[in-house]
Amino acid sequence: MYDVVQHAHARELLARSGACLEKRESENNLPYGLAHTLARDPRYYGDEPLLLLSIEESGRPVGVAVRTPPLRIVLSRFDLDIEAAMDRLVGFLRDNGVQFPGIVGPESEARCFADAWVKANPGLAAAISTRLRVFEARSVVDVPLAPGSLRLAETEDLALMAKWIEAFSREEAVGEASVSAEAMEKAKKYIGEESMYIWDHDGPVSIAKESRAMKTGTNVGLVYTPPEFRGRGYATSCVHQLTKKLLAGGYRFCSLYTDLANPTSNHIYPKIGYVPLGNTLIFDFECATGLAE
Repeated sequence: MYDVVQHAHARELLARSGACLEKRESENNLPYGLAHTLARDPRYYGDEPLLLLSIEESGRPVGVAVRTPPLRIVLSRFDLDIEAAMDRLVGFLRDNGVQFPGIVGPESEARCFADAWVKANPGLAAAISTRLRVFEARSVVDVPLAPGSLRLAETEDLALMAKWIEAFSREEAVGEASVSAEAMEKAKKYIGEESMYIWDHDGPVSIAKESRAMKTGTNVGLVYTPPEFRGRGYATSCVHQLTKKLLAGGYRFCSLYTDLANPTSNHIYPKIGYVPLGNTLIFDFECATGLAE
């Protein structure tokens, strides 16, 4: 029999379900990394109440669901009967009136949850907004690097980093993207915690960020190169050298996500040592009459 346990703090979730998540640490890098980040700083992603759930079968954790409002619910990999676990999770969310715009999770779990949520909520429809692939690197393959070198982003880079963070989220040309207060705050935070890196070739040309460190691994994300610098290998070199640095620093692995709609990233990362582990889907929920097919 499946049950859902709600936690007041991420430390409680890790104490109860950490061993379950560790079995597939790379595949669970998003929920597991979020939990570790929130255990270190419960307000890292804001002040809104968190959703921290362990799903258990006869008292044994089989998966988790994590949400940092106002974002989507994030699902881990699940052991045993995925359909039964998702039915119980859906029932818990409905019974407690939890509202959320969508879910992120491994393909099987995400599809199963989306089907169960739509079935339990007549009038809703689910649509896949993004298809992702999760990769893992435990070593890096030496490849020719682009001109330049990796360095930490510094205070004098703040304005540019804010522009590029905003552009990353919108995929607009940097000169046309407005710099929101949120992007500026993120840039300040990332520079302050020394997690944002720049590939510098006579000035910044590409960025990547370390995020969501876990028990034995960490994640590389926010990989962005402005349009005027693309096609020169800067992003590949940036990720290569950042991954090499993180592994040399003691992490057993680095994980990252790619958008399956982007053939370039799915082509270049395997060349530098990243191995595909599986696919992740992002579903959005809307009223059926207002959802484009």
